Amino acid sequence: MRVDWLIRRAGLALATWFVALLISYVLFEYAPVNPINYIMTQLGLLGGSGTSPMLMSKGSFEYIEQWASAFMIHGNPVLGFAQYMVNTFKGNWGWSVVYGLPVLTLIARYLPWTLFIVVSANLISFFVGVYLGQYMAYHRGGLGDQAITQFITVKRSIPVYIYAALLIYFLGFEYHIFPTHGAYSGTPGFNLRFITSVLYHAALPIFTLAFASFGHWALSMRGNIISVLGEDYVTYAEARGLPSSWIQRRYVGRNALLPLYTGIIIALGTSFGGAVFVESVFSYPGVGALLSSSLGNGDWALGMGILLILILAVVLGMVIADLTYSLIDPRVRQG
Repeated sequence: MRVDWLIRRAGLALATWFVALLISYVLFEYAPVNPINYIMTQLGLLGGSGTSPMLMSKGSFEYIEQWASAFMIHGNPVLGFAQYMVNTFKGNWGWSVVYGLPVLTLIARYLPWTLFIVVSANLISFFVGVYLGQYMAYHRGGLGDQAITQFITVKRSIPVYIYAALLIYFLGFEYHIFPTHGAYSGTPGFNLRFITSVLYHAALPIFTLAFASFGHWALSMRGNIISVLGEDYVTYAEARGLPSSWIQRRYVGRNALLPLYTGIIIALGTSFGGAVFVESVFSYPGVGALLSSSLGNGDWALGMGILLILILAVVLGMVIADLTYSLIDPRVRQG
């Protein structure tokens, strides 16, 4: 692997992350809702109830000024963004005005739950989609292929939060089959009861994310297999009289999966966006729910911290896919 290629890819990834972070900073900086409005509302100075324990314990304009200096870096916007970047690399991501805790502490507390449902949902949707794609490709034109294709086409036109709302209403509130909030019940501990509770509470969020995305993998796998079936080496293998199961597994399946490798790595990063809606609907304690709360309350520092993680996840996914794809496909190394 050439060093100049690695440097070029690393530079492109860093530039992508920087531009995305800059856009996020500008959107938060000029948003109509900001931490100062939230603080003054909680103190009763903008028509609010003034009942926030965290803020009423201080209850002074000096306290507002303290929070303002911590969250709203006004003056020259260029210098403000530069100062924010310096603080970010130093590990000083600010404090949340809503939770009264450091942003890094909140992210460390909630991020594992999001990782759990996102990774689980992506793996489930990938394997289900690959299996369906194989069935559709080898029975292309048949009734099963047409039915699954039409079902996936209709399913992909419906937003993920619609599925989440329907599932939480019928299976949660109406029939009480699954819980409607939280990540677990009882006392945390490394035991079967706690693990079962975690899986029980995560079942609907995971199913929602997996159900919304498996169609992409199925259609992609179907197209890849049909393309590979037309290759000369497959025709040669059939002419040699090799068993069809051997050809499907060793010649067709492996080569059809290669293009999907990059997609699943990138999907692990981009799926955090879908988790925002799902976690909000199911009241699941992940960074998606935190981001939704920060946007509603103008929690500038918390929102920026979560967006930084989400952007970084997408960029890292693209870099990892680029760096590791040559390990599974020798043709890329030759190129």
